[in-house]
Amino acid sequence: MNSPLSLHLPRLGAALLAAIAGLALAAPLSASDSLKHSDRAFIEKAAKAGQKEVQLSEVAAQRATNPQIREYAQMVVNDHKMANDELAALAERKGVMLPAADVNVSKWTEKKTSAFDKDYIDEMVDDHDDAISLFEKAAKSDDPDIASFAQKYLPKLQSHYTQAKTFKNMF
Repeated sequence: MNSPLSLHLPRLGAALLAAIAGLALAAPLSASDSLKHSDRAFIEKAAKAGQKEVQLSEVAAQRATNPQIREYAQMVVNDHKMANDELAALAERKGVMLPAADVNVSKWTEKKTSAFDKDYIDEMVDDHDDAISLFEKAAKSDDPDIASFAQKYLPKLQSHYTQAKTFKNMF
């Protein structure tokens, strides 16, 4: 004999399944939900570092007294703008909001000319050393897009670092 409850159990089960399915459709996982914290942190840190490199190097391309350092600075601008554009596209695909550029270049635009070249190169050595460490870790990411991006730009960062070290030895 069927109890009143047993007659309604199949309908309750179907309703429960429909509710669960509705929740899943209403709130799908976005790309950023599946992104590891370390990969999100890489994107954010790389973006800030890249923005800083471009802004400081734009100033250096105008203010450096050594023509080779001006040329180096322009190369850094060009390379980092290209990487920044690609990183922005990657961040968008992964659902990561990039931080706003918050580089204060006034200290660089007001710096005495006699100290500018050395200070800029010192900054480039330190910044590229940090960036290389960041990109080396990201190159081992489980996310193939993150790893590929980091592996692609790591040689450029290493080249910038080597060149900056060479300039640093001149001072």
